[in-house]
Formats: sequence, C-alpha cells, structure tokens
Amino acid sequence: MKRIDNCYTCLFWEGQGIRQRGPKGLCRRFPPQVTPRDTEGRFPITLSTDWCGEWKRDIGDPAGEAADNRLIYDDPQSR
Repeated sequence: MKRIDNCYTCLFWEGQGIRQRGPKGLCRRFPPQVTPRDTEGRFPITLSTDWCGEWKRDIGDPAGEAADNRLIYDDPQSR
C-alpha cells in the first residue's frame, strides 16, 4: 500500500534534484544535528518515500496569502 503521509508531501521536506522535488531531500523539521560523524551539523537526508511521526501536510501557498505570513504551526482548518 502506498503511503500519502511521506516526505514528498511534508511541509518540512525540501527536495533536491528534478524541479526541487527529486527522490532525495532534506528534512528541516528540526535544527541541523551535530554528530561524531558530522561535526559541522547538517539536516538529515531522506528519500521522498520515507516517513515519520512528525509529518505535516504541505498545503503550498494558500490563495491570497503571502508565504511570509504563514507560520508552520498554522492550522488551515481553523480559518
């Protein structure tokens, strides 16, 4: 069964590659992580088909509303 709540449809995911929605991308849900293997700290790379419990639907740019005014915690149902 194909999941619809995957990285590709997530608000926090930034795809790389073809039209910025390629098969791999960066998860920007949390700040970059510093690890012993990566001392500079980077966002985790995920596949577009990956998923986690932090998924939030990417609703794009709502009609008539500038992206600067939209907070990541806004609930589109409450409008």
